[in-house]
Amino acid sequence: MISYRKALKIMGQNIKVSTKTEIINIFKSHKRIISKNILAKTDSPRSNLSAMDGIVIFKTELKKNNIFKIIGESKAGTKSSPSIKKGEAIFIYTGAPVPGLNKTIIPKENYTFSEKDRLVRIKKIDNRDFIRFKGEDFKKNEICFSKNEIFKIRSLSLAKSMGVKTINVKKKPDIYVIITGDELITKNNPEGLIQSSNEIFIKMLIEKFGGNLKGTFTAKDNEKDFLSKFNNLKNYDLLITSGGISKGKYDIVKKVLKKNKLQILFDQVAVKPGKPTTFGKIGSSSYFLGLPGNPVSCFTSMLFYFSKFINFYYGINFISLKEKKMRLSHSVKKNNNLTNFLRVGFKDNAKKIFVYDNQDSSMQRILKDSDGIWIRKPKEKAKKKNDFCNILALNNSFTEEI
Repeated sequence: MISYRKALKIMGQNIKVSTKTEIINIFKSHKRIISKNILAKTDSPRSNLSAMDGIVIFKTELKKNNIFKIIGESKAGTKSSPSIKKGEAIFIYTGAPVPGLNKTIIPKENYTFSEKDRLVRIKKIDNRDFIRFKGEDFKKNEICFSKNEIFKIRSLSLAKSMGVKTINVKKKPDIYVIITGDELITKNNPEGLIQSSNEIFIKMLIEKFGGNLKGTFTAKDNEKDFLSKFNNLKNYDLLITSGGISKGKYDIVKKVLKKNKLQILFDQVAVKPGKPTTFGKIGSSSYFLGLPGNPVSCFTSMLFYFSKFINFYYGINFISLKEKKMRLSHSVKKNNNLTNFLRVGFKDNAKKIFVYDNQDSSMQRILKDSDGIWIRKPKEKAKKKNDFCNILALNNSFTEEI
């Protein structure tokens, strides 16, 4: 049996960073990883533009003159604006091109205008030009999106302004799921005893964490049926199974896969729940993650091991499970020799936590009610009431990048 820390290290040592890429439309690019630097094709702005509604005059006249003759206007959307001479001005609107160089904008609240003689009288001068200068946002050939950057919702505006329509991104890992168990109620086994619940959150976490689910199968606890499902799998990066990985008579998953090029890298981890969790390689380019069948064990193993798989596969910290310090509302005994994933609830307006008494790996109601998970290290000292501990808050740990 190996430690949880050692298991993660083995995963990191054996999962190769993927070089697979694809080209997608930017409107489908949220939370995708950019695989190639994106350079600006033009300056932005492409010319000097007004940042305010007002008038434009020569900058050198600011301290010499405060009365100017209006000879025209410049509005947004026009490619050029009327040129001016000394003593002249034009009305200008936000986003409109500024004529020539050495100009400044006087905001409309800083002058008065006489419609009769078309004259403006400046009553206040600011120490700003109120001009968005050419290339101020980004310059031609400047890197605006870098390789391995995650494309966010707010990235879309910049990409559109650059004229980008498609981007090169890292391809999502192709994943198959096989759920095992004679006891499960499925379409093909309506006489089962319990609902097949694990596949639901496995599917959702695959999607949320950046994987591509190619298909899901259910198999009975016999080698022939499992092998028939396994033989349907084509061109995949990861196979995830649920159930059938322990050491019982009907735990046949590893037995079948060993006959089909599975190299087990670990299959007994000193954690609770999730001790039987198994990881390995199938052939030269595919990976295997075997999850326990008990729902809570399956969930915690999927959460902690699959998130690491994704990070190693992409070569960046794509999924960040953020912990926060919280106080205990009661004392806790010294931990045993295992890494324990303890379900906890919040109290006192989420200022403190309590540890659920029943930590059985089949208790789905408690998992649903839990506000977080306390990853307790092996042999961790006893904790007193009001001591701090690091909690993975399930309600806000996966904040979407916007």
